[in-house]
Amino acid sequence: MNKRLFIFLHIGYWLLVLMQVLLVALGTGVLGTHFDWRLFLSIVLPVKALQIFCSATFFYINYLLLIPYVLKKGTILKYILSLVGAIIVFSPLYYVMEQIVYPLIGWKSYDMDLDFFFAFIVALGANFLNIFLGLLLSYLMDWRTIRAEKEVIEKEHLKTELAFLKSQVNPHYLFNTINDIYSLTQKKSEEAPEALLKLSEVLRYMLRESDDPYVPLANEIDYLNNVIELQKIGQKGNSHINFKVIGKIKHQKIAPLILINFIENAFKHGVFKNSENPIEILVTIDHQAFHLHLRNKINFAKKDRTGGIGLVNVQRRLALIYPNRHKLLIAPQTDTFVVDLKIDLYD
Repeated sequence: MNKRLFIFLHIGYWLLVLMQVLLVALGTGVLGTHFDWRLFLSIVLPVKALQIFCSATFFYINYLLLIPYVLKKGTILKYILSLVGAIIVFSPLYYVMEQIVYPLIGWKSYDMDLDFFFAFIVALGANFLNIFLGLLLSYLMDWRTIRAEKEVIEKEHLKTELAFLKSQVNPHYLFNTINDIYSLTQKKSEEAPEALLKLSEVLRYMLRESDDPYVPLANEIDYLNNVIELQKIGQKGNSHINFKVIGKIKHQKIAPLILINFIENAFKHGVFKNSENPIEILVTIDHQAFHLHLRNKINFAKKDRTGGIGLVNVQRRLALIYPNRHKLLIAPQTDTFVVDLKIDLYD
């Protein structure tokens, strides 16, 4: 809580308490049948303000000294003894007010004379609420501090986990791509230079923008398009991949590299050389609603036993970055693999 706000709330609370005490005093007829401003300003207000000052002083002695330095660092018994000592110190003030100040202005709270023991009981009763409020406020502030520290720790943990998951994306993709380009160079293909150029664009995006929590959606779409073109080059143009974007891309932003695992998974496990069953990648954008639908035939002859970690990672990233703001359906069917992802990009 802001320090100024904290002080303002405390001052406001004691002003409300003073107002309540004054209203009670007026209601009990201490000013007689007619309101007397002179009597109110010269006697009632100063006396009641002194009463509130005593209560506030006791409250802050308990809240700022006894609770943090005795109760939290010692035992309950020491705290109780300290409270008793503080009340004994304040008892003479209540004795003077009840036996000397009040009678001088014609007030009397009790029908009997007040001895010191009874003054102690009065002081205890008057400050019982202050003791309770001090304890309550102290533990509420501790709870708030602990919760804030826990949130910081959790955010740091999530940040570390996201960085780890993101670091696993890059080598996994690069491993497959470099293998394709290596095959082109072995065959002395004329497409190898173009493939290297595309790869440099992909790497530039991954290195420059992947550290940001969100990137322009247009950049992410361009990145996916480069990846797909790179795949086609690697397969000598024999890849049948339909990549389509529907909707207007304006200023939307998305987490970087959040979609590549789905595309790469289709390349690894899908049939992309069949013109009748191409890999279908459809991106639909409606303002802040993002929808990716991917469908590919499963290539049972091509089983990559090292795969699988990419989809697990992206599911974890989605859960961390878009909690309650995404819907992911991964539906492996008899001979078809379907991915349907919806994200609320609003941030």
